[in-house]
Amino acid sequence: MSEPARQVRPPLFSVRHLLVRFDGRPALEVDGLDIEEGGITVLTGENGSGKTTLLRVLNGLLAPDRGAVLYRGLPVRTGRARQAAGPGADPVRSECVMVHQSPLMFRGTVFQNVSYGLRLRAVPRDEARRRVARSLERVGMGGTEHRRATGLSGGEKQRVAIARALALEPRVLLLDEPTANIDPDFRRSVEGLLRSISAGGSTLLLCSHDREFAFRLCARYVPLEAGRLAARRDNVLPGRVARTDEQFTYFRAGTAEILCPAREGDFAVAVLPLDDVLLSKEPLASSARNRFLGTVTSVQADGSLLRVTLDCGFPVQTLVTHAAADELAVGQGRRFFVTFKASAVRLY
Repeated sequence: MSEPARQVRPPLFSVRHLLVRFDGRPALEVDGLDIEEGGITVLTGENGSGKTTLLRVLNGLLAPDRGAVLYRGLPVRTGRARQAAGPGADPVRSECVMVHQSPLMFRGTVFQNVSYGLRLRAVPRDEARRRVARSLERVGMGGTEHRRATGLSGGEKQRVAIARALALEPRVLLLDEPTANIDPDFRRSVEGLLRSISAGGSTLLLCSHDREFAFRLCARYVPLEAGRLAARRDNVLPGRVARTDEQFTYFRAGTAEILCPAREGDFAVAVLPLDDVLLSKEPLASSARNRFLGTVTSVQADGSLLRVTLDCGFPVQTLVTHAAADELAVGQGRRFFVTFKASAVRLY
């Protein structure tokens, strides 16, 4: 008797053949993008790259001129279709909450602002009070319920806006430049807060032009450039610092230790440009201090080059020419040495 076929869960968000125009000009064009559930995904890119536009399209706040946007396999409603659907009938509306870069504060107290969505959802008063207090404590604004919201500083407004979103206990939290108005000293606190929200089971999707913040936080990152998806040119390797001596910091990624320039700090991510990773059949005669033997897990076209992914105890990618791939006989399952200098690795 044959086993029943497994049901494949659709991506959290799926985008196909998307086009958004502003004043008749293309502002965002995405042929295909899937965002999986869980963890933290960061949209990166300079101002005007399309990050915020994509975030608004995913949340149903902006209707595309063309293309399909799906949430858990269902079309994302916009405009009147979204208004006509009750909260229970539109999963994006009921499960996703977006925090804008310059959040609007309603007139009234912090409590009234944070409890606004709870009132719309008819959450009982005692439960609303508990949720508001808990959310404000999480963002470092405990005890501010009676302050006037319009008198808050930019950073305080940002934190209250995050608390307002958290009070709704969303399954998906979308944040547009969450550290834009926050003091540098509080940014690490925001990182910790967002990690704790993710660890609690919510999926986070945020955009940031701050590469250090993006690299430290993301499980996945999606680079954009001039309204289009850009090719990833970095290996982003989560891990931790194992030890540091006079010459090197030893960063543990997966089951391997990567040698990096000696730096003191609590680093969570090592970033290695693909162009700095060399592939060879035999160990190279080189001063490079990082050398690992790995197995090819995939080979994909990347423009005029091939992107080769290997398992070296941690996943690492490199770019090779078609001629080099033929000479090395690169293929799935083959084993090669990966070599790169310690100076090529940046820690965040």
